Amino acid sequence: MALIQVSARLNPIQLRRAQKALGAKTTSETLQRALDLVTEKAVHDRILQRYSGVGKPDAFGEDH
Repeated sequence: MALIQVSARLNPIQLRRAQKALGAKTTSETLQRALDLVTEKAVHDRILQRYSGVGKPDAFGEDH
């Protein structure tokens, strides 16, 4: 996969906190890991929503 180069203004304190939380060594690695987490969470959330009944008309009916 080809990578693209971007320019961004980031809060340095937030970046350091994310870097530490993700165990990343570089800014690029931090951003890539954060993007991976966000996309994985989105898939996970869609699966939960699909199979949990949330969003269906009777999802919170009296019989639950």
